[in-house]
Order: sequence, then C-alpha cells, then structure tokens
Amino acid sequence: MDLRAIEVTDGVDAVRAGFTPEFVALDNGKLVGCTALRWWDEADGTRLYLLLGWVEPVFRGRGHGREILAWQENQAREHLAAHPAAGPAMYGGNPRDDDPGIEALLRAAGYEIAFTRIQLTLELDGAPLVDLPEGIELRAASADHHRDIFEANAAVFNDRSLGYVQDTFEEFEREAADDFSDHELWTLAYAGDQLAGWVISAEEEEGVADTPWVGVRPEYRRQGLASALLRVNHAQLLDHGIHTSGIWTLEENPNGSVALYESLGYRRSARQPRYRKPIQVHDKT
Repeated sequence: MDLRAIEVTDGVDAVRAGFTPEFVALDNGKLVGCTALRWWDEADGTRLYLLLGWVEPVFRGRGHGREILAWQENQAREHLAAHPAAGPAMYGGNPRDDDPGIEALLRAAGYEIAFTRIQLTLELDGAPLVDLPEGIELRAASADHHRDIFEANAAVFNDRSLGYVQDTFEEFEREAADDFSDHELWTLAYAGDQLAGWVISAEEEEGVADTPWVGVRPEYRRQGLASALLRVNHAQLLDHGIHTSGIWTLEENPNGSVALYESLGYRRSARQPRYRKPIQVHDKT
C-alpha cells in the first residue's frame, strides 16, 4: 500500500470519510482509504496530533487501517521534530459512532481514553419561573457583551487539562457570528459589572437548539445559578419555537456538569470517547 497527496480529481467521498482528506491510500492502484492530520496546542501546553483515517468498507479486515495509522504517526513525529512542542505531545484518535472498529484499532495500537464527550438532550414542554441568587440580574445580550463572555470563558475553562483550546478573541467573534449569532438565545447574568454566569444557545436545526457554552465564575457557584440560568434559557428557546435542547459536556467534568444537566431532565443521547497516546521522542521517523 502507498499513500500520496490528494488531488481534486481523486474523488474521495469526504462525507463518507467524515473529514476532508489530505492523502489517499492505494493498494495495487485501487483506492482503499484516505487520511488527514490536524494538530494544535491546547491550553495546558499539550500538543495534540489528531489522526484522521478511513478505509473503504470492502477493503477492511486486510490490515490497511493499521498501515494508515502507523504512517500517520510517522507523519506526526516528523512534524514534531521540525516544530517542537512546549509541553507533552500526544497522538489523538476520535472514533466515529458508526465505525466501532476504530476503537479496537486504537486500543491495539496502545491508545487509551483520555476523556469522553457526552451529549445530553431535553424535550422542552414548559419553563418554570425561577429566582436568581441575591445580587444577580439578567441582562439582554448583544455584541457588546462578546468581550465579557470571551474573558469569562477563558477564566473558567483555560485551566482544564481535558482538551481545551483557547481561541483568540477574533476567533471567538467569528464563531459567534457564524454559529450562534441570535443574541435572543443567550442568557447572561451579571453581579454589578462582572459577568457571573452565562448560557449561550443557538438553533442548530429547526426546533432544535445546541448550547455550546454554559459557565459560572467560581465565586458564584453553589448558589443554584447554573440551573436557574438554564431554565431561563429554556424559556427563551420556547419563545422562539424551539422544543429540543442539546448540550455537549465532558463525562469527567470536575464540576459535575453531567449530574447538573440530568437533574434538569436532560438524558444522555450520544457518547464520543477521545483516545490519546504519548509520542515518544525517541521513536524513529
């Protein structure tokens, strides 16, 4: 088997592969799979090389997946040698829900689960009135609050070692404009001039919301603020004709986010383990 850089004429189905390929894998001239490499530095200094690979179903069970994975690891080591990381370096693999064989492949290659993303969903049928903690008030959201939210996200999430990547403010602004631009689906709570808690939602598809950000500053926790803000956000969603709320969080979240959401009626609907393996600097390239 050999791999070569992809060309537009190669016609690899990126939808079936689940990513945009960079290289195709050939066996005796036949296209058997494809691969891509993504990398970034996380907030705790970890360099993560995400190895994306896919094999055509009719060619599986012939060792092509192992060959592609080994080739990817070598590519990551070469990049790391040329661009050293400030902290530890890891290979990463994200199995797809519809391709359980990838988990077996990663485990056999020495990968272990580093953390697990959990999706929880809730069917909204009413939003009860809620009382906010004393000294906390709601404010209508606008683009003027983007900087407050960005800084609060950084303060709350930046010290975690579970795959968090700290974007720049400009990147946050673009994401807000592209993915959750309707400020009427944002719920912001202030204590004086400080943003104390926030729930950011967006309509992902008709009648279904995604909530990418739920946060409370440490000094305002253990007062019921997060659950109160979520209930307020549910009322906002219902007002906009949205009846399903979805949230992704980490199963290993140290603040017990899964238990919080389940206490509000959310139920687990998807699970995405994230596998990692340390890159040994003495490995041969």
